[in-house]
Amino acid sequence: MTGLEIIQKLREESFNQDTESRLESHPYLKAAEDGMLTLSQRRAFAQEQYFIQLSDATSFAFLAGHKGFSPSSLSGVTVPDPVSAVTDSGAVDLFQFLLGGEIYAAPLLLAYAKTVGLDEASLRALVTASDSEYRISAKAQAYPSYWARLALSGQRAAGAAACAVNFPAWGDMCRRLFEALSDVDRGDYGYASVDDEGLAFIKFFATPIEDLDLMAAAIIEEEGSSYEELVEPVRLLQEYEIMFWDAIFDNK
Repeated sequence: MTGLEIIQKLREESFNQDTESRLESHPYLKAAEDGMLTLSQRRAFAQEQYFIQLSDATSFAFLAGHKGFSPSSLSGVTVPDPVSAVTDSGAVDLFQFLLGGEIYAAPLLLAYAKTVGLDEASLRALVTASDSEYRISAKAQAYPSYWARLALSGQRAAGAAACAVNFPAWGDMCRRLFEALSDVDRGDYGYASVDDEGLAFIKFFATPIEDLDLMAAAIIEEEGSSYEELVEPVRLLQEYEIMFWDAIFDNK
């Protein structure tokens, strides 16, 4: 099977169909679209994403060959030069590309956090202040923890397959959340327009990644991985995606 054929077959798996169905009807989005998403739930998105971004950027850097990349914050961080500008097949390395995306999006997340009354100092303090009103959720952080596991074990093909299947699901959730939060006619959440800088983070991830499948397929083929080797990592990451949304919805 080619890399593209493997990706398509993974998308057709029953676990992925179930994931997409559960996300489509997820109560977090339903509440957002009904104008009922609470401030605590909107804050939880920023609070969990702050640590997910930092962890995922480190994982993507590791998978791209930057094993010394371990910043304590993404603020002001420069994307390291590629270890290899392209893969052996000539495609841009997926993980180098994703690392750049996480660094680019970091200040956008802080802009969103500001709209719900949070700054970076308060976000970083969540891991040191035992008396904080909000405690980082193990359920939400399972997603980046699994990415760290894939990175440390050097599973580039599994990570690439997981990206190809998971990122469109994450992107569709962001698209619907963006549409709900930016509905100025209803004005439930106080944003001025679809171009409000406070929504730029969500809008960024709502935008489909061009050539995602090609970049992922190139890595799958270069690693020589079989379909059977990739099924479980993709299934697990999809389950962790649901757990993230469950966790932030629970914070009412």
